[in-house]
Amino acid sequence: MNNPNLPTENQPKPKNKYSWVRLALGLFILVDAIILFKVTPAGSWIRPENLQLLKTQLGIFAPLGYIGIYFIATVFGIPGTILTLSSGALFGPFLGTLWTVIGATLGATGAFLVARFVAFDWARRQFEKGDRLRQLSQGIEQEGFWFALSIRLAPVFPFNAVNYLLGLTPIKLPTYILATAIGIIPGSFAYNWLGQGGIQALNGGPPWQLVGALAALAILSAMPILLKRFKRNNGNNASC
Repeated sequence: MNNPNLPTENQPKPKNKYSWVRLALGLFILVDAIILFKVTPAGSWIRPENLQLLKTQLGIFAPLGYIGIYFIATVFGIPGTILTLSSGALFGPFLGTLWTVIGATLGATGAFLVARFVAFDWARRQFEKGDRLRQLSQGIEQEGFWFALSIRLAPVFPFNAVNYLLGLTPIKLPTYILATAIGIIPGSFAYNWLGQGGIQALNGGPPWQLVGALAALAILSAMPILLKRFKRNNGNNASC
């Protein structure tokens, strides 16, 4: 699929067509970051030891605070593993997964928009030297949604890097959002489950949840190999 808004080898990227979009998105992200990290104590909440204080202070608004922190962390490329583990400890594996998927998807969308409209040239310079951008672009052109979904289900590349990388490919925004939201559910649940199981084990509770979460993470780690074999077998069957 070809996106006329993105440059090709024979078509240079227009410089001024989206200048107002870049400006608006850039100001939006800057204002959000200033509000969350300067006006509120969100800068300290990102530390796991203070997340319980966040939940206590915000009460029923704690999920919104967590989602906001996850959004900002994802846009700025801060790894969210610790936040996801903390979410499981605070909200439980099911609600924690829900809030994590919402926050991570919003943050991933923000990073995608930054790469596509605000800092396209900068992001392209960061990744064009390697082979990742070419691989992703080819996969998106050939398989679209299913390729993006497979990346999220079996994260061969780091989550935050993929957010920006996919912003440089021809993938459409709705397709990107849907593939991201669905694809990160298994991993988010496994890490939230691990967070809850870890807290229970530390408090003297039964370790079965911790063992189950570790087993789920082991299966997710093997997903790239399993998907590769599945794709290879399907290709062999189709050629027969």
